[in-house]
Amino acid sequence: MDQEFYKDFKGWVFNPKTCEAVITLFDGKTWRYIHVLDPMWLVNCSRKDIECLFFNKIMYYEADKEQALRYQKLVKVFFEKDINSGRYWESKWRDLELEEFLKEERHNERMDKKMAEAAKRAKWRLGMGSFEIHQTPIESEERKIPRWSKTMDGIKEKRERWINEGRHKRKRMLAERAEERKIKYRERRRNWKD
Repeated sequence: MDQEFYKDFKGWVFNPKTCEAVITLFDGKTWRYIHVLDPMWLVNCSRKDIECLFFNKIMYYEADKEQALRYQKLVKVFFEKDINSGRYWESKWRDLELEEFLKEERHNERMDKKMAEAAKRAKWRLGMGSFEIHQTPIESEERKIPRWSKTMDGIKEKRERWINEGRHKRKRMLAERAEERKIKYRERRRNWKD
């Protein structure tokens, strides 16, 4: 791993084709590139290089955010814990610190996934989001006339939805039901006369 490249540093970017971070250097005459395939290689950078990478965030496409931020998160740990090639410490302590960091990252990723799933379920229950599975509509549910309950009074979104859509839908559905009843009643009366 090249060291003391901070003087010529121009930026670093995550390359999705090769799945590596590319550090770009320009000394005024020639362009050079450092290809970092594994984020752990960055531990071999000097202190100034780590500072440079910490303050200049990695660039990436939105689709590659998760992989690119692994490099940035490790640089953050190296910066906070003062881990670099010029630092002398017992390897077992270094390994323990990195192991703790990686465990915490895995735990955070699992928690993020669980929180996203819980938010999705909550939105679906509250009627704020659509469920991915396409279902045929249930006739009895479709014909249900919406009602306002006082429990929804404190929820601003539900109140606005009721004012803008719900009560108009209720009036329309009640009028349709009344019309259906009239038609059925007329048909019954015709049948009685016959």
